[in-house]
Amino acid sequence: MASGTERERGEVTTTVLAVPIAMFLILVIVQAGLVSHGQAVVDAAAQDGAAAGQGEFGTEAAARSAAQAIVGTSAGTLLSDVQVYVRSRPGQRSVTVQATVTSLIPGYTPAISSTATGPREVFRP
Repeated sequence: MASGTERERGEVTTTVLAVPIAMFLILVIVQAGLVSHGQAVVDAAAQDGAAAGQGEFGTEAAARSAAQAIVGTSAGTLLSDVQVYVRSRPGQRSVTVQATVTSLIPGYTPAISSTATGPREVFRP
């Protein structure tokens, strides 16, 4: 007949393995939420930048400023290395926003980007 200590021999090993794995999975879930929120902010910044630059009197500077304003007010310290590129073609304006999301997992640096493109309003008599 086995004593009480022999029946519980593997319990500590299971706990020692399960807790770090559970903590890592929680970090992965939180990191996924951060990346998702960061992507939403970058999407909104690109769309607002493109909308600001599409008007008849819209400029590249206005598009860049609008995109940076959205990132500045919505992201806090979540995003770093934020870059806004504005590209103008005849009849079209495109805004691309790129950023890096703060990482909770060592060695993982998620980069995100979004591009919004739309027609420029031009008065043609």
